[in-house]
Amino acid sequence: MKIALIGPGIMPIPPTGWGGVEHLIWNYNNQLKKIGDEVVIINTKDLNEVVRIVNSGNFDAVHLHYDHYSNVMPHLNCKKKMVTSHYPYLENPEPQYVFLYDLLKNSQSHIVSLSDRIKKEFVRRGIDSTNVSVLPCAIDTDAYTIDDKALHPDRSVVVGKLEPRKRQAFLQKKGLNIDFIGNNADPSFDTSDPCYFGEQSKQDIMDNLTAYANMILLSSGEAHPFVCLEGMAAGLGMVLSEQSTANLDLSQPFITVIPDKKLEDTEYLKEKIEENREISLGMRQEIRKYCRTNFDWVNIIQQYKKIIDSI
Repeated sequence: MKIALIGPGIMPIPPTGWGGVEHLIWNYNNQLKKIGDEVVIINTKDLNEVVRIVNSGNFDAVHLHYDHYSNVMPHLNCKKKMVTSHYPYLENPEPQYVFLYDLLKNSQSHIVSLSDRIKKEFVRRGIDSTNVSVLPCAIDTDAYTIDDKALHPDRSVVVGKLEPRKRQAFLQKKGLNIDFIGNNADPSFDTSDPCYFGEQSKQDIMDNLTAYANMILLSSGEAHPFVCLEGMAAGLGMVLSEQSTANLDLSQPFITVIPDKKLEDTEYLKEKIEENREISLGMRQEIRKYCRTNFDWVNIIQQYKKIIDSI
């Protein structure tokens, strides 16, 4: 099968640094090639160029990974067309982004939703449920180092771009034994803090996440946070906001959900973070197994091919 993967054209693919969508597209490329498919990545802001490449390329399937470009899809000559939105507030969009639903609805494409919760929102807004499939993000579990014992059993880690919606600046001020990794886009975050380790390479993250007891993500909006898969692949427990729990089995003892009304309760956070550390430190291999079973590329890429076949 010959498949075109369309990126935003904002950052290079493969990415030289951070970039969740770009990493995902690159991993799709690698995994599809492993099972014998031909893949072409089209990563440009020039939609005329997208049309030219697709319409001259005789593709079996086209998958757009940037919802803002959805209006290009009706112009593409391909029978199997897919769009995935990575917008973090799809369940509760800001007013200026409600138009994305109309773009997707009119894209003449199959919608690949990152979670069942987002699919329900698509359907609620008038998209036919038969035209929406659910496929979570995926991870190469074995690429992440896991140690039976954490180097820092009394510490947690927050990984990802530092921005207000993820509440890193709030957590920084609370003295909760948390380290922070990521490029800073929040002027209220103190980058002189010795607990801030800046933007690390993907390889460093894959090698060193396992040093921590657990991971924290208290974001106000997420589609399906890949960083959670990274943490679990490294054997870390999860302390999450309600908005950061997509596709997870919340009955798992190593997953702690902080209710919205408790997000600014420092004593409650401290208690739950420490409680999760204690539980998770004794379940590191079980956590990794859960990640592999539910989110490893070996399984997800087969689900992806079934979606393409069904269109």
